[in-house]
Amino acid sequence: MKKLLFILTLVFLISSCESEQGTASEPSPVMTAEDSIKVYEGNFITAGNAAVLKGNQFVYMVKIDSISTNLKQDLKNYQDNNGGVFPVKVKGKVTDNPMPAGYSQIIEIKEVLEITGKKETQETEVQK
Repeated sequence: MKKLLFILTLVFLISSCESEQGTASEPSPVMTAEDSIKVYEGNFITAGNAAVLKGNQFVYMVKIDSISTNLKQDLKNYQDNNGGVFPVKVKGKVTDNPMPAGYSQIIEIKEVLEITGKKETQETEVQK
């Protein structure tokens, strides 16, 4: 009797395992959040302590922090033919401006990718 019960249990387990192999479940797609830090390309315009990033389709006030201050310092090494306007490519996060004055949106620059202006060269004159 025990042998018959063992054989029936074994047959039941084998037959149930075979049917599971044929019905493999498809993996469900994983939802990801959109990255809020994007690449922006435009003109970095400085005037005193304020700065603006102006592209073809946008104008954002720049949040003045250590990265934007370093960018302003780096731009001193570039030729200023347009009165404080420098073409740049940056990564940043755009949020609504909490202050009533200024532009409606503000960009916090996270990384400076490229400054496409001409760098100033210091020419030394050779005296004869």
